[in-house]
Amino acid sequence: MTSCLLLATACGARLSGNPVEGQLADAAPAADAAADDAAPPPDAAPLGPWSTPARVGPAALTTRIEDDVTLSSDARELIFAVANPTGSKDLYYTSRAVIGAAWTTPAVLLPFDTIAASEETPRFSGDDKTLYFASDRVTPGNLDIYAVTRPAAGSTQWGLPRVVTGLATGVIEKWFAPCGTDRYVVVRSTTAAGTDLFEGTLGGGAPAAIPSLNSPDNETGSFLTQDCLTIYFASTRVTPQKIFVSHRATATAAWPQPMPVDDFKITGGNGNQEDPWLSSDGRTFAFASDAAGDKDIYLSTR
Repeated sequence: MTSCLLLATACGARLSGNPVEGQLADAAPAADAAADDAAPPPDAAPLGPWSTPARVGPAALTTRIEDDVTLSSDARELIFAVANPTGSKDLYYTSRAVIGAAWTTPAVLLPFDTIAASEETPRFSGDDKTLYFASDRVTPGNLDIYAVTRPAAGSTQWGLPRVVTGLATGVIEKWFAPCGTDRYVVVRSTTAAGTDLFEGTLGGGAPAAIPSLNSPDNETGSFLTQDCLTIYFASTRVTPQKIFVSHRATATAAWPQPMPVDDFKITGGNGNQEDPWLSSDGRTFAFASDAAGDKDIYLSTR
């Protein structure tokens, strides 16, 4: 099975085109090109094959389990979660001056990471001024969605986190993925061990489950492109866990059945892939994988 061309107006088979000049320093050389099964739209530059995914940093970012990756729209800021021995997580931040430069030493995202509670599943707003994340700082074990803002993209002066109104329900919510001006998809627990995708609008009442995307297994890691037309997520409906994609024609249309994303080949470990993120220009893809043993953050470019 194949994936969906982000910049196209219809669902195709692979994420394809020419490699981007000045690839990320932590990405390996581009893989062999595969035949395109979908033509790009007339106003989009062709995109080449994805590079072989590579772990971020010289020896991964930390020595602990890492996942829940998100980047700023210019791919110069990276926020991810690091697992603690207690089972909680903390958000870490790293940045680089330009694409291709080395990442700074990761540090806990202060001042709003609590250390004592769990902070995880970050997602930037389209303008990079708001960061959404999940935390159980009020009720241990019960994750709710929080938003924290800063005055400008790239600023390290974060304000105070606030609960996103209408999403604190008494069940676990995480992976709040915003798009457009007020639309979002969020991951919500539906059983003792299961999570599904729900879609809604801010201030528009409770979000609704997405039957065409959900399965009897776990769906997580939701990511939306800013036009609200393409969704990436991870699912345990297959083994190993894979990333899936679905593309729709309009922001209010129903989501078609998703397809597995097969562009990112890594050998080793259990082969699980999760927590997808795609840059706005379609040239950088980030995700988490246990291909090297414990979970790490991977980047691929084109």
